[in-house]
Amino acid sequence: MRLYSTLSRASEEVAPGGGPVRMYSCGPTVYRSVHIGNLRSFLLSDLIRRGLEFEGREVTQVMNITDVGHMTDEASDSGRDRMELATADEGLAPLEIAEKYTRSFLEDAEALGLLRAHVYPRATEHIDEMLEITERLIAAGHAYEVGGSVYFDVASFPGYGMLSGNTLENLRAGHRQELEVDPNKRNPADFALWKRSGANRLMRWSSPWGEGFPGWHIECSAMALKHLGESIDVHTGGVDLIFPHHEDEIAQSEAATGKPFVRTWMHCAHLQMGGEKMAKRTGNIARVADLLAGGVSPRALRFALISAHYRTALNYGEESLVAARAAVDRVDALLAALEAYREERADDPTLETLFGEVR
Repeated sequence: MRLYSTLSRASEEVAPGGGPVRMYSCGPTVYRSVHIGNLRSFLLSDLIRRGLEFEGREVTQVMNITDVGHMTDEASDSGRDRMELATADEGLAPLEIAEKYTRSFLEDAEALGLLRAHVYPRATEHIDEMLEITERLIAAGHAYEVGGSVYFDVASFPGYGMLSGNTLENLRAGHRQELEVDPNKRNPADFALWKRSGANRLMRWSSPWGEGFPGWHIECSAMALKHLGESIDVHTGGVDLIFPHHEDEIAQSEAATGKPFVRTWMHCAHLQMGGEKMAKRTGNIARVADLLAGGVSPRALRFALISAHYRTALNYGEESLVAARAAVDRVDALLAALEAYREERADDPTLETLFGEVR
């Protein structure tokens, strides 16, 4: 199998040599139900894995569960993160919110026929690993502490921008940290590995720099390195994660280990509805459970979500569902006809060879 890599801008053989394939898939943030736009990205990793296993390759897939809330307003220590907003809405503790929507995600994934990942690591269970990486980066001169927060020094990593094509001059506009005003940062584009927390924040942990919580990007590095090793073969996610999330993953992981982090990066284009990107913040979403409750076939929905090339934006709507349903019906009719087919004569002795070639 050859896959197009966002990093090299070329198609590459997956894990040359035929050995086991280590794949990391950016998973859900579990403060609300996922929508079918999220599922399109997860289906990409499912198809890659199925294709590799069809070829006889051994695959280990890790998909993280982000159960740490991240700030909606990074300019303030008292800003409420998404998990805390969900807590206030539903009257549940943060980890209860995370557990509720993790179960919901796994049910949706099963309904659409996604293979279960071999490991679903949770961010809250890997705080020690995040702290260890952060301390290692400080010791190596790639990170620095300011008032209880720790930042990665992007200028210390010459390859920064290799994935997205950004340069240090235009980085700030794309960063989540653009809202955070800290005059002690060395560079406006430096990103947080650890963030100081206010006393009213529900999700916070002790660290060598005081109470706080991990930056978003360090979570995936810690979980990937622990469960797949220092270099992995395939990393998948949505196109919106190229920058800053995956760019920052590369920088902090390679600065910490001195080894290439990922060989092949794959990014799925947005799912659109009504001509606009499907996103929770705009309310322009459709959820799997709601669609299935309304009578949509899970197989037709899966087919609709993979009916266009993964790097092409796909518009979801009633027309696409109708077309997908018809396509699935045609496949089922063909399989039924083949199953029922009989001829009263001996098998052609060349069939087994032919089947092998066709496969």
